[in-house]
Amino acid sequence: MPPVGPTGLPIDCDGSAPPTLRLGGTLARAGSRIVFDGEVTVPFHLYTATASLGRFATPRHGWTVSASGILGGEIEGRDVQSGAGLGGAYTYLPLFETEGRPFVALTGIVSAAFARATADDGRTRSWTALDVRASAMVGKSLQDNRFIVYAAGRAFGGPVFWRRTGKDVVGGDRYHVTFGAGATWNLSPRLSLSLEVMPLGEQSFSGGATVNL
Repeated sequence: MPPVGPTGLPIDCDGSAPPTLRLGGTLARAGSRIVFDGEVTVPFHLYTATASLGRFATPRHGWTVSASGILGGEIEGRDVQSGAGLGGAYTYLPLFETEGRPFVALTGIVSAAFARATADDGRTRSWTALDVRASAMVGKSLQDNRFIVYAAGRAFGGPVFWRRTGKDVVGGDRYHVTFGAGATWNLSPRLSLSLEVMPLGEQSFSGGATVNL
């Protein structure tokens, strides 16, 4: 699953952000390779649409919950027919940015995805993935906070349940990490757009919008 919410960051990363409720939407493509039984590698990718609700009660602490619909994709070259996901995240900023210093944000994410897809026996089977991940982001605000750019790395793990060659199998991601970068464009105090590309390890591409309520 992609990260929960467009970025998981507050409006401002310098310690001045007021308490804010945030409503977000994200479209994403995420894919990787799952190793089953320690030897069989199965590639997959999923297209998802995610709605998220989050709140930063203080400039340092925030939470996000999300629900996703799986729009399509492939598992081992065969179509994913439907699916859904749920997730939750907690974000902490241990280091606020200053004029000459970037911010640092740490996030813990728990999610689950459930999909129906065609297995190697030609029948529709259930694909279930549970995921726990830790994320670190380092970034900087530009042009009076109009733009925020960041680099991100995430480590994760969790079981994937599938049926292959006539038996139930359990696997895990081949890489357990992902690295990339993203940017947020604050169009106004109420609306921002975001884009993130994570090309290394687990691969994902996402774009989203956030409304500050």
